[in-house]
Amino acid sequence: MRVLLLSWEYPPRIIGGLGRHVYHLATSLAARGVKVHVVTKDFPDAPEYEESEGVHIYRVVNYPPDITQADWVPWTLQFNVALLEKSVALLNDIKNFDVIHAHDWLVGHAAASLKHAYRIPLVATIHATEYGRHQGHLPGPMNKLIHQIEWWLTFESVRTICCSQYMMEQITDIFWLPQDKVDVIPNGIDFESFKQDVKVDLYRKKYVPAGDKLVFFVGRLVYEKGVQTVIEAMPLIMNKVPNVTFVVSGSGPHMNQLRSMVSAFGLEEKVKFTGHIDTDALCAFYRAADLTVVPSLYEPFGMVVLESMAMGTPTIVADTGGLSEIVVHEETGLKFEPGDPESLAEAMLRVLQDSDLSARMTADAIAYMGEQYNWDRIARRTMDVYRRAERDYEYRPRTLKLCPPLPNEEATG
Repeated sequence: MRVLLLSWEYPPRIIGGLGRHVYHLATSLAARGVKVHVVTKDFPDAPEYEESEGVHIYRVVNYPPDITQADWVPWTLQFNVALLEKSVALLNDIKNFDVIHAHDWLVGHAAASLKHAYRIPLVATIHATEYGRHQGHLPGPMNKLIHQIEWWLTFESVRTICCSQYMMEQITDIFWLPQDKVDVIPNGIDFESFKQDVKVDLYRKKYVPAGDKLVFFVGRLVYEKGVQTVIEAMPLIMNKVPNVTFVVSGSGPHMNQLRSMVSAFGLEEKVKFTGHIDTDALCAFYRAADLTVVPSLYEPFGMVVLESMAMGTPTIVADTGGLSEIVVHEETGLKFEPGDPESLAEAMLRVLQDSDLSARMTADAIAYMGEQYNWDRIARRTMDVYRRAERDYEYRPRTLKLCPPLPNEEATG
């Protein structure tokens, strides 16, 4: 089997969870004998082409004129032209590709064009939706455009993959997809990378005063990740556990607003921002933390939960999206009402004040994960989807299709 993977990020270019997902999927497929070719965005000092861990990786640069990522949709369309150029050369040179696998809307135009030009079945993975990121709203013209591109990618795909039952229900609803066209394959983690020895004291001493409890968050700093809820909960927690420090790792456009909140609450000594961290630092913080909190308002899956559990760290999650499917309340972790600082503070205090509860949930979480989130298993299930896409694919010329209605609007062509 030969597969063309299209993704806007791939190591060393890591913006969020998508890049890690595509990397682990690609290398796991290659380990099972699939010939995997990844076409992705360039990155400083990364080679234009390399073969790594059995995966052929091609990195492309955008065409002129220079468009900033702030102009998100034009930037993406320009990037898709570069994707097309490289992919066409590959398909003409190597031939015999069995499946095109597109990851999210950012590669949708190139993926659909290649499908029609070469009559190769298209599989899409929808990692998140614009509708979900904005809690069921599409607030501006750009958001509406992204929503329509997401729908179009699922319409053009023979099979659509998503990471949770929650996501399947969302995309079948908002994109009018038949459920039998969608495959739910949970994300996974590389368990071995979270078994390494790490210098815990080095990171703890840098950010956490001696004697303080450490509450940890890691993720992209955007509104929907819910870090603001933890900051709002901190005064409630400190009334009963004064010696606690909240460490926030990651970067993103919500950083300045979060820093302003910290200042407004007078928490400069109790909330620390690390910026982006590497895997060694990530493992060190998990190992050092008394608690990992995942406070998302919207979360299709929640890779951080698996990472925290694998490192033996007690974990609290918002009762929403894919997070609710991973965590069993009172057994493998605790849940709280999304966006509710009082509910969050209550859950955090239970863990911080009850070491027996923490130890029991941690042990149960490790036992619960088992083989469910193993990348080899995920690769095998993805290969099954590829085979079904090959069987189900029937070439049809491109046709005009009505997009399902946008929220509170009429259908558009």
